Amino acid sequence: MHERKLKAMHVVISCIGTYGDLCPYLAIGRTLAARGHEVHVLSSENFRLHVERAGLRFSSVASAEQYLAAVRDPNSWNGWTGLRTTWRRLWQIMPQGYRELVTHIRPGQTVLIGSSLALWVRIAQEKFALPAATVHLSPMPLLSADSSAATLAGFARLPPWAVRLGLRLANRLILDPLVLPDVNRFRASIDLPPIDVPAVRWLHSPQRVICAFPSWFAAPAADWPRNSVCTDFPRLPPAEDEVLGAALLGFIEGGAPPIAFTPGSGMAHGGAFFERALAACRRLGRRAVLITPFRAQLPAQLPDFAFHTPYVHYALLAPRVAVFVHHGGIGTLAQLMASGTPQLITPFAVDQPDNAARAERLGVARRISPQAPLREWLKALRALLDEGPPSACASHARAIAAARPGSELIADWIETLRPQVPLVA
Repeated sequence: MHERKLKAMHVVISCIGTYGDLCPYLAIGRTLAARGHEVHVLSSENFRLHVERAGLRFSSVASAEQYLAAVRDPNSWNGWTGLRTTWRRLWQIMPQGYRELVTHIRPGQTVLIGSSLALWVRIAQEKFALPAATVHLSPMPLLSADSSAATLAGFARLPPWAVRLGLRLANRLILDPLVLPDVNRFRASIDLPPIDVPAVRWLHSPQRVICAFPSWFAAPAADWPRNSVCTDFPRLPPAEDEVLGAALLGFIEGGAPPIAFTPGSGMAHGGAFFERALAACRRLGRRAVLITPFRAQLPAQLPDFAFHTPYVHYALLAPRVAVFVHHGGIGTLAQLMASGTPQLITPFAVDQPDNAARAERLGVARRISPQAPLREWLKALRALLDEGPPSACASHARAIAAARPGSELIADWIETLRPQVPLVA
């Protein structure tokens, strides 16, 4: 009797966003590859080397110029204007993403994984009847009246019925008119019928929605898709040969632990953020590590107490700093929670305010506006520096260390979608 075995999957991961958005998908891809699956990543050309260094195949769905134009557009970080701007730029690359994805489909082998914004995955899933999962890195894309919306300013104090009404109106008056006309025009061009459900429901795969965060960070809500599962944060570890650069290490070891500051890898409009960072460190008599790939946001001549680096793996840096001040990106937040590092979060837009509110509720971070006056920055930093790490930082770091890695849990769920095409050995 010959043993029946299943073919290794061909997994195509489509991810749009910043490098911080890409890293969790690289962690998932590496885990799947280690299990013998072939993994192909579709993302911006900027990240080709990162994907290939992770040992995964890469195809571009957006040029480096398109990515830089997006992050340098100030409207991307401006409330509802940011939503419209993000959609316009996303739709510019949607046809290319779909065409590129279609060229790599292998009937009976391919499984699709899509990030929150990679909508061509949903369209290809329907067109070719392929197994697919939507992987949300943070709770905000689920747009829950019971969960995400309640953490935002103006909603937390409203009764549940008012929150539900507000979200229903926002979907009907803002999201649907923005999304559905473009999507339906494209669907018509490939002989798919128009969407007849709200956009917020269609965005999620009907087969599986994987929440790449633990339930203690965001408990499943009654109005989430019924096929949702919570897992854990998929954190990309440093490469085996990755270390802190000699100059950065020398700066860190030259005195008391510094304060680290970053507005995110995709933020090119953080001049005011860094201005407050330097002013706060000057007043506190502390040293600063400033992290951004966009050097123009910083003064031409940095003071002696400050050091700039375009990139550093936060898992290597976090244990060596006194406080980490950041934007509230979910990947940054997860790495810092795993390190037990005190955090001050200054959320700008998108999912960052929701992530920051959740971190504050857990007791692992304080939260202030990036536009808050210097005195508020000083007050928040002094509290973190004087009181030391909150006890919640250590307890959540222990919980993350004891849990099964998020990338493993997510890979398990992805494997349940595998095409059932047996091989006879």
